[in-house]
Amino acid sequence: MAKKQNFYYVMVMSQTGPVFVTYVDRLNKLAQWNKNEKPLEMGKYWAEDLTLGLNLNFNLAFTVCSKFELDNQPYLYDRGRFEWIMNKEESDE
Repeated sequence: MAKKQNFYYVMVMSQTGPVFVTYVDRLNKLAQWNKNEKPLEMGKYWAEDLTLGLNLNFNLAFTVCSKFELDNQPYLYDRGRFEWIMNKEESDE
């Protein structure tokens, strides 16, 4: 039996930091991301299609390909906080 080669996920840059998509309702065209839930693994086609849809709706998202299955979010939210800040050069403009 062939072993699965790649696992595909969608990462969204939210206000609280990068979070993987955890739920998709294709019928209602809805995607949710929750920093406390396991990332949703999907096929390459669905991951790329969802990434495009999120980006077209002004949600910065990326397709992530991993060689192993992910079971947690990319940031330890329970141990600290995530904050977007401007670089000094960008804030002067």
